[in-house]
Amino acid sequence: MKTKLILAISAALVLSTAASAAQTDDQSRGDTVQTVKTVTTVQHINGSNATWYRQGGIVPDAYRGDNYAVQHWQDEHLNEPSEGSHWVRGNNGDFLLVDNGTGTITNIVQSTQH
Repeated sequence: MKTKLILAISAALVLSTAASAAQTDDQSRGDTVQTVKTVTTVQHINGSNATWYRQGGIVPDAYRGDNYAVQHWQDEHLNEPSEGSHWVRGNNGDFLLVDNGTGTITNIVQSTQH
């Protein structure tokens, strides 16, 4: 019985030493793979769009179509837009009140989702 126990312990010791050596060998060969992820963020306020993203600024043409228009302003707890204007949702979730004719931002309501 003692012989079997000694053989089992010896085998376990040999196997653990071999596994450790294999792991060290893998690391020394540089088999490690590194992944790099690039994230692009658009910052409107104090960013590259700061020239227009302000009260009195003119929204780009993309914001004048239906893609950004807020159809149900009541659901967003916004005031009714004045005649000749409509609400637009900015990329960061803010709401912009925009004049239909000129594209001028007359009000900005910050989203609570920031």
